[in-house]
Amino acid sequence: MKNIIGSILDKQSIEYFGIIPFSSCKVINKDLLDRTINTWTPQSVIMFIAPYYSGEHKERNLSLYAVPKDYHLFFKQMYAAVLPQLKMTFPDNNFTAFADHSPIGETYAASMAGLGVVGDKFQLINKKYGSHVFIGEIITDLGFDSYDESEVQFCEHCGLCSSSCPSKGYCFSEITQRKGDLAPEEEQMIIDQNCVWGCDVCRTVCPHNSNISVTPIEFFKTDLITNLSEEIVEGMTKDEFKSRAFGWKGKKTIIRNIRILNK
Repeated sequence: MKNIIGSILDKQSIEYFGIIPFSSCKVINKDLLDRTINTWTPQSVIMFIAPYYSGEHKERNLSLYAVPKDYHLFFKQMYAAVLPQLKMTFPDNNFTAFADHSPIGETYAASMAGLGVVGDKFQLINKKYGSHVFIGEIITDLGFDSYDESEVQFCEHCGLCSSSCPSKGYCFSEITQRKGDLAPEEEQMIIDQNCVWGCDVCRTVCPHNSNISVTPIEFFKTDLITNLSEEIVEGMTKDEFKSRAFGWKGKKTIIRNIRILNK
C-alpha cells in the first residue's frame, strides 16, 4: 500500500513521505479534528514535506518562502488532485488533509516519520532540502501492517540560529507583519535586514542549509517575486495580491515596510 501511495504523491513531485500511527501524534487542536473527522476514526497519518527553495536571488527583499505564490495555494491544488486518487484507490476508506493549520503537532510528527530533525526554532530540517520545507499530512482510517515510526530526532543545538536572531528574543517576521506604526528600532531592523516581509536569518546561518537542493515542485519555481516594490504591489489586482504570502495583512502593511526600506 505504501508503494501505491508513494506513486500518487510522486505525481505531485513529493519525494519525502512517511506513514505513522495516528495514536502516536499529539493532538493540539481537538476542535479542528472533531469538526473535520466526525464519522470515522483516524488510524494513520501520511506525513510529507514540500520543499520551496528556488535558489538564491540577488537583491531579494522577501523571505524565501514568500518569493513564490502562497504555499497554501499549492496544498489546496495538490489535495484537490491527491485526495480523489486516494479515495478511488481505497474506496472503503476516508482521507482528509491539512497543512500549517492542523489538528496535530506537525513538526514532531514529520520527524517521527523520518522526514528530518527538529531545530531549535522548531523548524523541520530535512537532509536534502534543509529547513526550507513545508509540512503536510493526510489523515486516514486506512490501517497499515507496518509504519515508518521512529524517535523524534533533534539538531545539534549549535546555537547559531538564536545568537544571530536580529530581534533577540521576539520575532522579526512578526514585526514585518504587524499593522500600524512601528517603533524606530523596529523600522531600523527592516532596514538592516533588507527585508519587507518575513525573516530568513536563522535559516541562513543554519549549517544544515548549506548546499541544499532546489525544489523539484514547479509551483515554487514559477511566478516568483524576488524584489518587491511599491509599484509592483499597487499594480496587483485583488486576486493577485491575495495569492501572495504577504497578501493576508493587506496592502498598507507591506507598502509601509517598503517605504521604510526605501527611506
